[in-house]
Order: sequence, then C-alpha cells, then structure tokens
Amino acid sequence: MTSERPRFPFVLTLLAAVAFTIMVGLGVWQLQRAAWKDRELARITALQHAAPVPIAPVLARAAAGEDVTFTRVAADCAPAAPAPVVAKMTVADGDWVARVSSPCALVAPPYDGVMVDRGFLDASHGHADPPTTSLPAPAHVTGVLFPRTTRAAPSLQHPALVILAVETETPAAPGVTTAPYPGVAAEQLQYVGSYWITWFGLAGALCAIYAAVLWRRYHPKR
Repeated sequence: MTSERPRFPFVLTLLAAVAFTIMVGLGVWQLQRAAWKDRELARITALQHAAPVPIAPVLARAAAGEDVTFTRVAADCAPAAPAPVVAKMTVADGDWVARVSSPCALVAPPYDGVMVDRGFLDASHGHADPPTTSLPAPAHVTGVLFPRTTRAAPSLQHPALVILAVETETPAAPGVTTAPYPGVAAEQLQYVGSYWITWFGLAGALCAIYAAVLWRRYHPKR
C-alpha cells in the first residue's frame, strides 16, 4: 500500500510569497533611496560651496514651501540693542560648551527675521550649565541655513523656520568662536538606502527555507 502524497502547502506558499514580495520591494526601495541620497548629497555640497546669496529671496521661497536648507546666504540684520543670547549646551572636543544664537531682524515677509547661530561662547568651556550672556546684535553675517530645532526666538514675532549657522560675522561677536555645522548633511543621510543588501539577503534566506520545507514535505525520512 502506498502512502498518500502530502498536500501542496497553499497557505504556507501564500505567506512566503507575500513576505518575499515585501522584502524584495523594500530592497528595491532602499536602492532607490541610495540613488536619491547620492543626488541629495551632491545638491547639498553644491549649495554649501556656492557663493552666498541674499537671504530675503531665499526666505520668500521657503515661505512658498520650497526646501531652502543648506543654502549659503548673506544677511544684513537691522540694528538692535545688545540682548541676552539663547544658549544651548553641547559637547566639543570632549568638553561642555555653549552654542549661542541671537535674532537677526530682517525685512523678509512673511518673516521678520531669522535666528543666527553665532558659534561657541568661549567663556562657557567646561561648564555644564547654560550661561546668561548678552551680546551685540549681529550685523552682517554669512553662513548656511539649517532646520530650526528650537522655538526660542526673542524679539521676533514671525521667525523663519530655519537657523543661519554663521561662517563669518562682521563685526565679529566678542567672546564667540564661529563654529559652522560640518558634515551634518552626511550624518543625517548616513543610513539612507543602506539596508538593501539586508532585505535581499532575507528574501534569499526565505526562499532557501521554503525550498527546504517543501523538500522535507515531499521527501520525508524513512
């Protein structure tokens, strides 16, 4: 008497097919993201190394919905009295230091200005608590626009949603060392599109497991 042939595993096959499709789709998506990352890094590098452009038209494009981050700009701030800075503690070269920013008043509707990251406050090195310090208002600054991560914008009613990281400031802010944001774009995009090998590998492993299950099903040990 012959043994009955095992039924074909339709449910298992369907589940394996769905999982395989998802994994391959994610792998393809990661490849597309990798290509996008290369284009984006090239765009950002070109923007950051371009000659600075006036900030007002750039902020107008931002108000219209355009992504203007990483654009290199020049800004002439309206005169203002010295005022307390916004301080954010960070670590540089293994030591605590405060990054300080100040408002730069502009005529750039719908915005009335932009926060300017002026760099490291020299007197804050080695202190973990944010200092209370006043600085003269920025006058002429050039630098690169980055997304604004803090809501604090003293004296500005409608600040731009970007922050200007200073490369040069005239006159220089006393007691402050400019500290542009090096490599931020590359760090943010580091893992974009990096997992396509993993997803394709998982899809291949799934196929191998499915094939092994079928083999064992139709060739049981005797």
